[in-house]
Amino acid sequence: MSASKIKAAKIKVHEPPDSAGADAHFHVYTFDVFNRTFLPGRTFDTAEKAAAYQRHEQERVYAEQEADPELFDLPFISHDPDLIARLERDSDYRARLLRDLTSEARNRARKR
Repeated sequence: MSASKIKAAKIKVHEPPDSAGADAHFHVYTFDVFNRTFLPGRTFDTAEKAAAYQRHEQERVYAEQEADPELFDLPFISHDPDLIARLERDSDYRARLLRDLTSEARNRARKR
């Protein structure tokens, strides 16, 4: 197995709520930790391409933003093609995703 497949196998993919339909694509969104908003991203057919783009975006964010590690924007992968609109409608889904992503940001800060 190639190294890129191993790295892609370790990615976390956020699933939409059970009532919503997920698709087979991988959508990379960005969570603005400081403003607690979600920014649109790109769609990929494979986990490897999504993981590579996510890593590239994270490197770009680290280079551009001057903030504490827990306040850096956080690119993340989801199977939800309508994530941003769904977050506006579903407060439970938004709360769950905010909790998950905020804890990821805190974990990232601890690793530094």
